[in-house]
Amino acid sequence: MVNKQLFNKQIIKKWWFWVIVVVVLGLIGMATGGNEINTPASNTNNSTLQTTGTLPALNKTDYKNKEGLVVFKDLAAKGYAVTAKYVNKAVPSTNQEFTDQFKSADANSCQDRLGFDAYLVSDLTQTGDSVALTLTNVSTSNQTCPAGTADDRN
Repeated sequence: MVNKQLFNKQIIKKWWFWVIVVVVLGLIGMATGGNEINTPASNTNNSTLQTTGTLPALNKTDYKNKEGLVVFKDLAAKGYAVTAKYVNKAVPSTNQEFTDQFKSADANSCQDRLGFDAYLVSDLTQTGDSVALTLTNVSTSNQTCPAGTADDRN
């Protein structure tokens, strides 16, 4: 007789039933909420690099064949950890790191820009928030200061 009276009462009308439901749903939400996977859409021509960092994925075509120093400074200003290396497959002994030189150079200096203007970005590889620039050397006889630079040549 006691069991029939307990089951005859509607459990959904009890306040403690709803507290238990809310707590259980909250625990389930917390347990599964952090497991979402965000993957960027794949691009068949690989012009957009995928990244798992906090900064956005870069589009290679936006930086290819541009001055290495300018691209280096632009990406560093945006918060990327940038490295730059000149690569010549035909003459590997000429391969050279430019990261330190680019860090100390000024993209607004005519002298610095003319000193590095022959080094263009041929490839860009992004891993998270790190970007590796591959540079190529293009001969130039440019002796005029690029727009927006101060003529600081001696």
